[in-house]
Amino acid sequence: MANSLRYTYQIIGVDSSAITFDDVDAAKGMMDFSELDFTGLSPVYSLEDSDTTLVVTIPFADSDAGRTAQDAFHNNMKDTWTVTGSIDGSTLTEILQPDNSFTVTSIKDGEVDI
Repeated sequence: MANSLRYTYQIIGVDSSAITFDDVDAAKGMMDFSELDFTGLSPVYSLEDSDTTLVVTIPFADSDAGRTAQDAFHNNMKDTWTVTGSIDGSTLTEILQPDNSFTVTSIKDGEVDI
Protein backbone atom coordinates (compact mmCIF):
# COMPACT_ATOMS: atom_id res chain seq x y z
CA MET A 1 0.00 0.00 0.00
CA ALA A 2 1.35 3.43 -0.91
CA ASN A 3 1.83 6.11 1.68
CA SER A 4 -0.80 8.83 1.72
CA LEU A 5 -2.05 11.71 3.79
CA ARG A 6 -5.78 12.30 4.19
CA TYR A 7 -7.22 15.63 5.29
CA THR A 8 -10.92 16.37 5.76
CA TYR A 9 -12.64 19.75 5.81
CA GLN A 10 -16.09 21.08 6.60
CA ILE A 11 -17.49 24.60 6.43
CA ILE A 12 -19.86 25.39 9.26
CA GLY A 13 -22.89 27.51 8.36
CA VAL A 14 -24.61 30.21 10.38
CA ASP A 15 -26.81 27.57 12.01
CA SER A 16 -23.66 25.86 13.38
CA SER A 17 -24.07 22.78 11.19
CA ALA A 18 -21.83 21.65 8.34
CA ILE A 19 -23.03 22.89 4.98
CA THR A 20 -23.80 20.37 2.23
CA PHE A 21 -21.75 20.68 -0.95
CA ASP A 22 -23.37 20.26 -4.37
CA ASP A 23 -20.29 18.46 -5.70
CA VAL A 24 -16.51 18.33 -5.33
CA ASP A 25 -15.99 21.39 -7.55
CA ALA A 26 -18.42 23.42 -5.44
CA ALA A 27 -16.59 22.38 -2.26
CA LYS A 28 -13.21 23.24 -3.78
CA GLY A 29 -14.65 26.60 -4.88
CA MET A 30 -15.46 27.47 -1.27
CA MET A 31 -11.97 26.61 -0.02
CA ASP A 32 -8.68 28.25 -0.84
CA PHE A 33 -5.87 25.72 -1.08
CA SER A 34 -3.48 28.18 -2.78
CA GLU A 35 -0.97 28.11 0.10
CA LEU A 36 -0.51 24.35 -0.26
CA ASP A 37 2.29 23.26 -2.55
CA PHE A 38 1.07 20.27 -4.55
CA THR A 39 4.02 20.42 -6.96
CA GLY A 40 4.73 16.90 -8.22
CA LEU A 41 1.75 15.49 -6.30
CA SER A 42 -1.68 14.34 -7.45
CA PRO A 43 -4.23 15.13 -4.74
CA VAL A 44 -7.54 13.31 -5.01
CA TYR A 45 -10.70 15.12 -3.87
CA SER A 46 -13.92 13.42 -2.78
CA LEU A 47 -16.98 14.05 -0.62
CA GLU A 48 -18.09 12.07 2.44
CA ASP A 49 -20.63 12.31 5.25
CA SER A 50 -23.64 13.03 3.06
CA ASP A 51 -21.60 15.59 1.06
CA THR A 52 -20.68 17.72 4.09
CA THR A 53 -17.00 16.78 4.19
CA LEU A 54 -14.39 17.48 1.52
CA VAL A 55 -11.65 14.84 1.64
CA VAL A 56 -8.22 15.58 0.20
CA THR A 57 -6.07 12.46 -0.18
CA ILE A 58 -2.45 12.96 -1.23
CA PRO A 59 -0.61 9.81 -2.32
CA PHE A 60 3.15 9.44 -1.96
CA ALA A 61 5.52 6.82 -3.33
CA ASP A 62 5.91 3.64 -1.30
CA SER A 63 9.62 4.23 -0.76
CA ASP A 64 11.97 6.01 1.62
CA ALA A 65 11.86 9.08 -0.63
CA GLY A 66 8.06 8.95 -0.63
CA ARG A 67 7.97 8.78 3.15
CA THR A 68 10.39 11.72 3.40
CA ALA A 69 8.18 13.74 1.03
CA GLN A 70 5.11 12.74 3.04
CA ASP A 71 6.70 13.90 6.30
CA ALA A 72 7.77 17.21 4.74
CA PHE A 73 4.31 17.85 3.28
CA HIS A 74 2.58 17.12 6.59
CA ASN A 75 4.98 19.31 8.57
CA ASN A 76 4.32 22.20 6.18
CA MET A 77 0.60 21.51 6.37
CA LYS A 78 0.41 21.63 10.14
CA ASP A 79 3.03 24.31 10.78
CA THR A 80 3.05 26.67 7.79
CA TRP A 81 0.12 26.47 5.40
CA THR A 82 -3.40 27.77 5.86
CA VAL A 83 -6.63 26.71 4.18
CA THR A 84 -9.45 29.25 4.28
CA GLY A 85 -13.10 28.80 3.47
CA SER A 86 -16.07 30.97 2.62
CA ILE A 87 -19.67 29.93 2.04
CA ASP A 88 -20.41 32.63 -0.53
CA GLY A 89 -16.94 33.48 -1.82
CA SER A 90 -16.95 36.82 0.01
CA THR A 91 -13.89 38.28 1.64
CA LEU A 92 -15.17 37.07 5.01
CA THR A 93 -13.33 33.81 5.40
CA GLU A 94 -12.54 31.42 8.19
CA ILE A 95 -9.34 29.48 8.68
CA LEU A 96 -10.16 25.81 8.29
CA GLN A 97 -8.41 23.21 10.37
CA PRO A 98 -8.59 19.65 9.10
CA ASP A 99 -11.25 17.66 10.97
CA ASN A 100 -8.78 14.82 11.36
CA SER A 101 -5.46 16.48 10.77
CA PHE A 102 -4.03 13.51 8.93
CA THR A 103 -4.10 9.80 8.48
CA VAL A 104 -1.00 7.85 7.57
CA THR A 105 -1.92 4.72 5.68
CA SER A 106 1.47 3.02 5.75
CA ILE A 107 3.97 2.87 8.59
CA LYS A 108 7.14 0.84 8.22
CA ASP A 109 8.60 -1.24 11.03
CA GLY A 110 10.29 0.97 13.59
CA GLU A 111 8.64 4.19 12.38
CA VAL A 112 6.37 6.33 14.47
CA ASP A 113 3.15 7.80 13.13
CA ILE A 114 3.69 11.50 12.34
